[in-house]
Amino acid sequence: MREPDGVGSLHGGAAVVTITPPLGTPLAGLFRERRATRIEQDLTVRALVLRNDTTTVALVVCDLIWLTGITVAAARKLIEHGTGIRPAHVMISCTHTHTGPATSDGLVIEADPTYLDWVAARIAECVAAAVCRLVPVTVASGAAEVAGVCFNRRFLMADGTVAFNPGPRNPNILHSVGPVDPVVTSVLVEDVAGNPVALSANLSLHYVGTDDECAISSDYYGWFAANVRDWLGAGCVGLLTNGASGDINNVDVTATLSIRGTARARLVARAVAAAAIQATAMQRRERAPVLRGTSTRLTLHRRAISPDDIALAEKILATPAAEAPPPAAFSFVVGQPIPGYQIRQYAIETLKVGAKPVSGTAELQIMQVGRAALVGLPGEIFVDLGLDLKRRLPAPVTAVVSLANDHIGYVPTRAAYAQGGYETWATRSSWTAPGTGEAVVDAAVTLYEAMMAPG
Repeated sequence: MREPDGVGSLHGGAAVVTITPPLGTPLAGLFRERRATRIEQDLTVRALVLRNDTTTVALVVCDLIWLTGITVAAARKLIEHGTGIRPAHVMISCTHTHTGPATSDGLVIEADPTYLDWVAARIAECVAAAVCRLVPVTVASGAAEVAGVCFNRRFLMADGTVAFNPGPRNPNILHSVGPVDPVVTSVLVEDVAGNPVALSANLSLHYVGTDDECAISSDYYGWFAANVRDWLGAGCVGLLTNGASGDINNVDVTATLSIRGTARARLVARAVAAAAIQATAMQRRERAPVLRGTSTRLTLHRRAISPDDIALAEKILATPAAEAPPPAAFSFVVGQPIPGYQIRQYAIETLKVGAKPVSGTAELQIMQVGRAALVGLPGEIFVDLGLDLKRRLPAPVTAVVSLANDHIGYVPTRAAYAQGGYETWATRSSWTAPGTGEAVVDAAVTLYEAMMAPG
């Protein structure tokens, strides 16, 4: 039976559970194997549930690099069984920390299916706990800019190529080739006495980093949540979703601020939390906001892998490990070359991408919470695409939640594919054809319009 959308008095609840894996777990996010030797911060699942007389929605954020649709589907099934919240009303996204476990196979390490089954169960537990804490609430939404934390990591170099992270004060940098989106959008949930229950924020920024790449950490997302708790009260759960940050990081190539690692992550978290609080502090509180949720599946096409690319990959992998592999002149590499130490890994990835089906599907999802639209997209979306989506949606406040409900890898613009660079090279985390990003934006706009249509 379909749960209808509608308006009514609002209840809200939030909860947190830990999903920290054991020490010794391989950590995802780099082109080499690392194993966890200590815990800097626990990894968590954070859930916010909102319910009116007819509709319930759940926003879930996991301190993981990403989750595939398989794990999301398993979690949603458990959530629906335990709470009755239907899948189209549950958005499960990831922060994209690079100091957590692998959650899918690829790029040096493989995922542990036992851990992923446990994560699905913990997600359901967290949502159920949030439901148990439902109290009458109001919501306020808004947006505010944060300065000095968002930088486009793709640069035009003096030799005419586009390079990824060319390094601080590199004399060959001409200028960045893309914009940034330094806007923090947030939704504040308070009980009827004005006590904060949850603050859900969104920003287009990759992870920042830590002092120790072998320490499990939720990165700046965890420090954000700690700031929210310290500033708004121990009962307030902070949730920070990752925006359209496929080409955005916190590396300032001018090296204006020399602070790095964990200290920098904590500074970034403090600035983002302050902006999120500022965005909502003086906004109108809604007691009976509209709650809606909808989703659709979009057909995606795999990028072409040529027979020459397959032959080159096989030649590289046939070369004895003690010998230098032949130069990797893959057709998908434009401008900046693949570093020599990564050539074998890209040969493996080329064969893996070439073996994928030529098309597949992924979920697009939208939730409306009063004045705010939360758009869930399943990958690492380039910032230009997120900005275009924000311009085209008429919602007063729009949050583009990337890494939501599935992972289709990097989603560059057509222009970025033509420029080349790391994010455009063929891997299992960058497998979609040029034009996918633009198609995703068009489909999200159509989905929003259908959701908002009368009747």
